Amino acid sequence: MPLSRTAAHGLSHYSLLDPDHPVLNALGKRLPFELAVGLNGCFWVNASAPQHVVVVSNAILNSEFLSVSEASSMVDQLLKKLF
Repeated sequence: MPLSRTAAHGLSHYSLLDPDHPVLNALGKRLPFELAVGLNGCFWVNASAPQHVVVVSNAILNSEFLSVSEASSMVDQLLKKLF
């Protein structure tokens, strides 16, 4: 069940393509998912379970104004609730 979302202004397609993106790295260690990022600010998430798609897309959107440590903590909390 792929999901398409539009990233807010603080999340450019460049930051989502960064191989060291803290949220994507933290999520990728626990959840298998695919992410496609468009030049128009949209991103698409695909995962094996619908709840994984929602967690990944919400984590990306919610991380926009968080520091690296806050984003890491948010991901840990989301994954604890999921598993």
